[in-house]
Amino acid sequence: MVNGIEAGELLTNNTQILNTTSNEKISETESETALTRRVNELLDETSLQYVSNNIRNLFNIKAPNNLNCFKSSIETSLKECTIINLRLRVILYIRLSDEDLELAGTDKDKRTDVSKSIKNQLLMLLEYAYQRNWEVVGIFCDEDITGADATRPEWNKSLKFCEFKNTDIYLSKTQSRFARSIEMIEKYIHGMFIEWKIRFIGFVDNIDTDVKGNKKQRQITAMVDEWKLEDQSENTKITLRAKKAAGEWTGSFAPYGYMEDPRDQYHLVIDPVAAKVVGSIYSMYKSGKGYWKIAQYLNEQKIPTPSAYKKMQGLKFVCGRAKNGTLMWTVDTIRKILMNEVYDGTLIQNVRENISYKIKKSRAVPKEKWSIVYHAHERIIDPITSRIVRDKFKTRAKPTKSGEVSIFSQKVYCECCDRAFQRNVYKTGPRGSGKTKAYMQCRTQRKFGTMDMNLCPNRKNIRLEVLEEFVLNKINKVLNEYYDLTSLEESYYKKKVNVNVESTIDVLIKEKELLESKVAESNNTFKLLYEDRKSGLITPEEFISLKRDYSNDIEDVKLRINQITEEMNSIEKNRDQKVFEETIFHKYKQVSQLDKIIIDEFISKIIISEDITGNPEDRIKIKWNLCTEY
Repeated sequence: MVNGIEAGELLTNNTQILNTTSNEKISETESETALTRRVNELLDETSLQYVSNNIRNLFNIKAPNNLNCFKSSIETSLKECTIINLRLRVILYIRLSDEDLELAGTDKDKRTDVSKSIKNQLLMLLEYAYQRNWEVVGIFCDEDITGADATRPEWNKSLKFCEFKNTDIYLSKTQSRFARSIEMIEKYIHGMFIEWKIRFIGFVDNIDTDVKGNKKQRQITAMVDEWKLEDQSENTKITLRAKKAAGEWTGSFAPYGYMEDPRDQYHLVIDPVAAKVVGSIYSMYKSGKGYWKIAQYLNEQKIPTPSAYKKMQGLKFVCGRAKNGTLMWTVDTIRKILMNEVYDGTLIQNVRENISYKIKKSRAVPKEKWSIVYHAHERIIDPITSRIVRDKFKTRAKPTKSGEVSIFSQKVYCECCDRAFQRNVYKTGPRGSGKTKAYMQCRTQRKFGTMDMNLCPNRKNIRLEVLEEFVLNKINKVLNEYYDLTSLEESYYKKKVNVNVESTIDVLIKEKELLESKVAESNNTFKLLYEDRKSGLITPEEFISLKRDYSNDIEDVKLRINQITEEMNSIEKNRDQKVFEETIFHKYKQVSQLDKIIIDEFISKIIISEDITGNPEDRIKIKWNLCTEY
C-alpha cells in the first residue's frame, strides 16, 4: 500500500493520466496539422515573389525568391489592375510580439509556441486575403523584435518591396504589428505609402487607409501603442531591478567560478573546479605576482580560460583571444577577475542600461544607482584576502633597489600636503662609512626642500624604526583590548555584529515585498486601462489623465524601494565589516614582527603631522581597517 492507496489502484490511476495526456498531445498535433494543411491550401506558390526563411521552413515552400523584386517593379500598377480587372496584389507582414514569446518556458517549448503563433497569424492573414480574392505576392516575418525597432530585417525588406510598387496592399494583423512608433506610422502609413499608392490594412483593429476619417483613429492607436510599449519597457526594468535588489542573478552567463543553481536559475552556487582557479589567482596576486606572471603560469599549466571552460560545458559563450587556435589567459582577464566583487558574495548589477526602448545601445549607469547586494551567494575569497587585493588596486607599490616592497609603501601620508611619505636611507659615521639607517620623508619636501615653505611646512623626517615600533605597539594594544573584551564576554564581536540586524532586515524585506506587489498591481490596472481605451470604453483624454496618475504613484513607490535597498545594503556592509574584524582578530593573538600583509590587514592609512612637541610619536595618527577606534 502506498499512502493508503493499493498499488493496483495507483497503477490504474497513472495509466489513466498517461492516456489522457497522450490524447491531449494527439489532439494538439492533429489541430496543428490541420492548421498547416489549411495554410498550404491557401498558399499559391506560383504567385509568391518573396517569402521569409522562417515561413519557408515551416511550410516547406519550394518556390525560389525573386530577388529582382527589391530592385525594380515586376508587376502591373494598382491603376492598371483596376482597368484590366486583375486581382489586387497583397503582401503579408507577421511580427511576434513579446506577449507571444512570454508563453514559453524552456527553449523547446518556446520554439513550439513561436511556430504555432506564426502559423495562426499567417492563417488569419491568408483567410482575409482569400475572402477578398487578393493575390498574395509576398510574406515577411520578424521574430522576437519590438515594433519600435526600425532595423527589423524583414520589415525593411517589405518596405523596399513596396517602394518598387510590387504590391497594392500591405496587410498586417494590427497596426502595432507593423509599427509601435508614432514616428514610423506618420512616415510610412501617412507618408510613403500614400506616395507609393499602397493601401495599409490592420484588420483586427479596423485600420484601413482607404477609409475616410480613419486617420485620427490610426494616430490615436499609434500613440496608445507607443505608450504601452514604453510602459512595458519600464515595467520590465522595474521587474529586473526588483530581482537585482533582492539579490537575484539576472545575467545571461554565470561569472567564472560560479554556476546557476539547478533549483533556482536566479541564484549562483560555487563551481568547485573554476573556483579553485579563482582562488589561486587571488593567492598569487596577494603574494606579489603581477597580472602577466599569473596569466603566464595559467597558460603554462594549460588551464582553460573562462571562455573555453564555458564552451566545454556546452554554453554558447563567445569571447577571448585565440593564439594558434587556442584561447589564452590575458592580463585583462586576470585584472577583471581580481576586480570582480562577485567573489566576495556581492552581486553588483545594473552597471549598464539601454538608452531607451527604441535604441538598442547601452550606457553606463552612475555608481550611486548600481544594484549592490551583499551576501547574495556563497563567497569564494576570504574577507582578508579580498580586502588586501582590493586595497592594492588603490595604490601602486614600487619595489626598492633590493627588489622588495617596503612594508609602509603607499600607507604613510603627510597631514599638510596629503602626499605620500617616501622611504630613504642614509649612512652614519664620517662620510657615510657607518651603518645604513632608513627614514620616511614627505615627497613634497624631498622634491622642493625649503624652496617654497608654502608648499608643505612638514619638513622633519621620521626614522623608520621609530615608526615600526609605534605601529607594532599599537597593533598589539588593539589585539590585547579585543581579547580582554572577549574574556569578559564570549563572542563579543559576533553578538555586536548580529544585534538587531536580522530583525531590521526582515522588516525592510516585508515592506519592499508589499511595495513591489503594489507596482505589479498598478501594472495590471494599466493593462486593463489600455484594453478599455482600445475597445472605446474610455476616451483618449480619460486614458491620458489616468495614465498620469498611475505614473506618479509608480514613481513614489519606486523611490521608496530604492531607499529600502540602500538601507539594506548599508546594514549588510556594516555586518561585513564586523565579520572582517573578527576574522583578523582570530588570526592573530600577538604580533612580534611587522610585514606588508599585517600592515595591509590592520591599517588603512598612517598620517604624519608637523613636529611640534619634539616627540616623534605625537606626530603619528593611524586610520584602521576596523570600525572601532583605538
